[in-house]
Amino acid sequence: MAVVPVDPVEPVEGDDGDFLLRPPGPPAPPRPVGDPPRHVGNAVSGSVAGPVVQAGVIQSVTVNYQAGDGSSRPEQPRPATTPPALGAQVPRTAEDIAETRRSRPNLWEHLLYAGELHVGWTALEAKRLDHALGHRTNGPLIRDEAEAMSHLDAAVQELRQISASVGRWLSPDAQLRALGPPGAPGDAALIAHIVQRLLSTYESLIDWAVALRSARPPARLVKLFEVTSRLSEGSIHAFDSFVETLVRQTDEASALLARQDGSTAVITVTYTMTISPDVLDEIDRESRRVTVAANRPRKQRRS
Repeated sequence: MAVVPVDPVEPVEGDDGDFLLRPPGPPAPPRPVGDPPRHVGNAVSGSVAGPVVQAGVIQSVTVNYQAGDGSSRPEQPRPATTPPALGAQVPRTAEDIAETRRSRPNLWEHLLYAGELHVGWTALEAKRLDHALGHRTNGPLIRDEAEAMSHLDAAVQELRQISASVGRWLSPDAQLRALGPPGAPGDAALIAHIVQRLLSTYESLIDWAVALRSARPPARLVKLFEVTSRLSEGSIHAFDSFVETLVRQTDEASALLARQDGSTAVITVTYTMTISPDVLDEIDRESRRVTVAANRPRKQRRS
């Protein structure tokens, strides 16, 4: 996997009072003694390999935050402003999200990002349960084996397309535009938009699996359709873990920065779209079985 190199960074304070991360260089203007840490800016790094259906990391995102220690004075006085509230938690409801947008506490961009993901992900609980319980719909009846194999191939291509979109919405550029460039606030509307796109992709992974296993191919191909529908399983579970980890670590970072003791808060969250080797092995075994059965002389085939 090709990794995008990231230069070392140190925390500095922007003109808007936000702490941000930038490559080492001349020291930033100091801030007043006792002035609490404000918004913590964003440094997003990551790498992309793929998208591919057969096992690969689509996007790895690492975000680091650090607050200053409040030990120096400013070169120029700053207008008096009400400092952002410290220690806010990730919003868990639509009402909490609205309040975060209104009050903009410390780390509000990242609290909002994690909150929008959590609320949207929670709303898809019924679909997650359907998928886990093997739910099927009244899928298309496919009588011809050649047509069934074409259907299967088209489904795999569709999964590749679904996977490809994740890299776009988790790219460093998208993250930086939503969470805000160094020294500038984020964009609440863009945060919500990107989160909705990610959730749409996650939902598509579930819908894809249900649709494929709901298809009704010839009897000899039923199991192959079933095991192939598990190709998205690993990516679905990984997204569940991604959301849960992001919420937990963002809460922890906010609480740590609220201590105002110079502590460094680091959030490292990775979403890896992957396929279990066991699933790939099972697909390979079933494909071989289907091929052998198809090549068996007709008189030896089972009725």
